[in-house]
Amino acid sequence: MNSLLKIITIFSAFFICSCLNFYTSSLLNDNEIDKKYIGLYEAGITTTDSYNITGNALVSVTISSGGVATVNISGGYISFLNNIYKEDMVKLSDNSYSASITSSGYRYYFTFTFSDYALNFYFDRNDGTRGSGNLTKVR
Repeated sequence: MNSLLKIITIFSAFFICSCLNFYTSSLLNDNEIDKKYIGLYEAGITTTDSYNITGNALVSVTISSGGVATVNISGGYISFLNNIYKEDMVKLSDNSYSASITSSGYRYYFTFTFSDYALNFYFDRNDGTRGSGNLTKVR
């Protein structure tokens, strides 16, 4: 009888742990960008480097159904092309997200704020370079 009680307790513990793990994993998916914002957003933005010199760059952001944001910044002194995965996203509000990733030795901090057909885009790099602009949904 004592061994039967131990076996039931062990199986119960495994069951509870697996349920908690499933619940935790589903919470992480809440940071995924809402599917209604899927599409391609593009525009020119204003950038400022660490010496306060302003420039222009072309930005395209593609939001895919898998929760991946592909960010391409090119122009002037900035060249960035990278994917930001849903695991790196932090949901700030219903339409606003932030993320930070490292690329080519720099740490980039992004903020994405969506409206119906636009994306307010902001980035800040750990060397003081920053940029912002309003991107239009192309498709």
